[in-house]
Amino acid sequence: MQPEGPYRFTHALGGSPVGKAWAAIDEQGRFVTVAVLDATVAATAGWREAFSGAADLLAQSADPTPYTYADFSAAAPWVAYSADVGPGAEKLFRALGVDYTPAPTTAPPTSAPPSVSAPPSVSAPPVSAPPQPVSGGPPAPWAVQAAPIPSQLVSASQHPISGVPASPAAVTSSPPAVPIPTSGPGGDAFVAPARRITPSARPPRRTGLWIGIAALVLVVLAGAGGVALWKGSGGEDTPTVTASGSSLGPPPLPTAPPQAPGIEPPKPGAWPTQWPKYNERDEVQTLTDLDGVGFPVKLPMDWKCALVARADGFIKYNCGNNAPGEQMIGGELIVRSCPAPCNEQWQNAMRAVEEAWGAQWVRSGQHASYAEQIIEANGTKRHGLVVVAYVRSGEAGMIDRQVVVRMTSPVDGAYLLRRFASYIRDVTVF
Repeated sequence: MQPEGPYRFTHALGGSPVGKAWAAIDEQGRFVTVAVLDATVAATAGWREAFSGAADLLAQSADPTPYTYADFSAAAPWVAYSADVGPGAEKLFRALGVDYTPAPTTAPPTSAPPSVSAPPSVSAPPVSAPPQPVSGGPPAPWAVQAAPIPSQLVSASQHPISGVPASPAAVTSSPPAVPIPTSGPGGDAFVAPARRITPSARPPRRTGLWIGIAALVLVVLAGAGGVALWKGSGGEDTPTVTASGSSLGPPPLPTAPPQAPGIEPPKPGAWPTQWPKYNERDEVQTLTDLDGVGFPVKLPMDWKCALVARADGFIKYNCGNNAPGEQMIGGELIVRSCPAPCNEQWQNAMRAVEEAWGAQWVRSGQHASYAEQIIEANGTKRHGLVVVAYVRSGEAGMIDRQVVVRMTSPVDGAYLLRRFASYIRDVTVF
């Protein structure tokens, strides 16, 4: 039986007592190799963590082998590598310290499979080299070993692999010792989360992926002494923030999964130049006293901004026209500290926990993304816009803050949201 995933699996490349390596083609027709951990092994204590830890260490070693996408929360976790980086799937299994047997090109041997011991210890000096996007190009020779015609999907049973048990019942429950790479004081709890995503059409709710990210967020927040609790009320999230005040660690993030996070990864793009901006004829006001925001906020005369929650390194306002029902326009303006160094890993992980109504993220700059969607609220269609950007503050001029704008309007009022977002972009320079 072939594994599940957003790929067209063509044939098995090899296997081990804990999983198999597959040749596959992604949705853009590019060749990849995919390492799939057996579901039974993944259910055994320690192996899922060893699998993800080995993938991270390979991606951040001195001679990195970055993966393009992965889903470590799936029943059978998988990691995909571009054909350009070589036999990545094979390298991952060998990094786990288990026997790996390439798929035979002739009649396969019938030797008995070896037993599986406790998850191995994986160690390598971590460096800051995040996974890179997959690139196009022809398949490498190893990627087409014994390959059938791509349209002919071949199951694992058609290519039996020596050394791969039918059922890894011999797996023990001893946990592995997998070091977690760090990238800053106190460690980076988001170990390369940017690529732990599925590039195919997303399911209604990616709770498995989010829970993994949220768990890591909570670990960091617990160590920092601050926690943000989100309570559902009337279909809206109302935060109650508590913070010790004794530590300026990572800022509060939601601890309940978004109903519909944005589709990852962001597709290439740019800020829409056709979006409107404020001009001298617009009746606007400029608020310069919004505590914790750090920049002036310009908005229509009939809008107001009300403080909703705050903690160390975190501030949230609701800004809008306060009109009833269908005519309501506005939403959230959030400013958070981004842990140092505010690198791509942190930026992607923080964006992943933002509500985006299931819309596709679009890259609008080196440190910003936006998403738009027509949503339905109480039987009425509305326009939703969310922008997540990372900006500089202070004299050092380093990227150290996250700005989130998440607002809705009647469909014909989209220009008001876009105009506000364009102003925020200009004033914060992202």
